[in-house]
Amino acid sequence: MIMAVYGLTDREKMICALVCQGLSTRRIADRLHLTSDTVQDHLKSVFDRTSVHSRGELVAAILQRDYLPRAVDASEP
Repeated sequence: MIMAVYGLTDREKMICALVCQGLSTRRIADRLHLTSDTVQDHLKSVFDRTSVHSRGELVAAILQRDYLPRAVDASEP
């Protein structure tokens, strides 16, 4: 949801998903057949669009805005 709201590109969405899985820049680059610099450029763009400043903030924003509300709603009878 957060990725759609901010209009992230497909590549940026994929990088966000891999960041949420805990992959390093190097591992993301290897998996997507990109350079580390290109991954960092995409992350900078994501940070700008989502108003976060780090990977940790990005993951927290995704969890807070997308997954936690769903988890809370699902736990209610």
